Amino acid sequence: MATTYFLSRRLRRLAGSTLIWVGAALLSQPLGAAGLTSVRVYDRAEVAADQILLGGIAQIDGGDAAFVRKLEGVILGRSPLPGKTRTLEPAMLLSRLKQSGIDPEKLDLQIPPEVVLSREAVTIERDQIEQIVRTFLQQQGDRKPSEAIVVKDIRVPEPVQLPKGPFSARVSAPKNSELAGNVPLQVTFNVEPDFERRMWVTATLEQRVNVVVVRRPLGRFKPIDANDVELKAVDVAGLPADRIDDPEVAIGKRTRRALDSGTVLRPDLLEFPPLVKRGDRVRIIAESAGLRISAFGQAKQKGAQGELIPVMNLDSNKVIHARVVDSQTVRIEF
Repeated sequence: MATTYFLSRRLRRLAGSTLIWVGAALLSQPLGAAGLTSVRVYDRAEVAADQILLGGIAQIDGGDAAFVRKLEGVILGRSPLPGKTRTLEPAMLLSRLKQSGIDPEKLDLQIPPEVVLSREAVTIERDQIEQIVRTFLQQQGDRKPSEAIVVKDIRVPEPVQLPKGPFSARVSAPKNSELAGNVPLQVTFNVEPDFERRMWVTATLEQRVNVVVVRRPLGRFKPIDANDVELKAVDVAGLPADRIDDPEVAIGKRTRRALDSGTVLRPDLLEFPPLVKRGDRVRIIAESAGLRISAFGQAKQKGAQGELIPVMNLDSNKVIHARVVDSQTVRIEF
């Protein structure tokens, strides 16, 4: 049974007056009978919220319902972490009451020498956390059908203890980073109404993307057809940013150099076959505002469609630059 720590000033005055029999009569009755609000603090209590409220660790009775509610809502401090305990001393509790504008001497206040508070916990094991992370990574892969995330390993440092109750978990990855290689991921747990716990895990990932690769060895200047290339899922780590992911981009071009089987194609490895060779005779066309002029010339450099090459005008023997239209025509641009 908790012992009474404080009597009201009125009772002390009565106990010390000449009316000893009145004081004795009052003290022989429960203090609540004197009209005081009774606050009986438990010596042990279990808390659920993140803040310790007086109403959660004490029995409060009184005729003034509004005052009782005020007492119940007095915040005594932070609750212990889930699975831990915390001890409150009477002096701290009295201090919190005064800070809330409540005079302890006007209460029938009973406080044990120490109050031990505990907080029930639920343990989220490593395998549960790993599954939460796997689900997040799977969702990232589902958003990009052309890509697939292969989880090679997930390292969870330790289990997590949360307050008892329904919880939610959110996983987030670093901004502007590819999900490939060793990736740190933050897992945030929330328990209503106000508990939050964060932890870091590390996932070793392969992000596979479809790229165009050479199906068999190709020599230099080899024209590429549909049988020479294929789409293949490859780990994005180490791949160039300008990798080709559409076979149609490669088909019809030719290699700039010899390529091994399995080479990931990039634009700089390919070129359009030249339509015009050095020394070819071509027609030079110049058009402007309805005026069309043509002359014969000689290509001084090979060129693919759309390329700008030097051409010598055979009438003036001057070298100009013209853009290749086809194997027989070049155009001067104004």
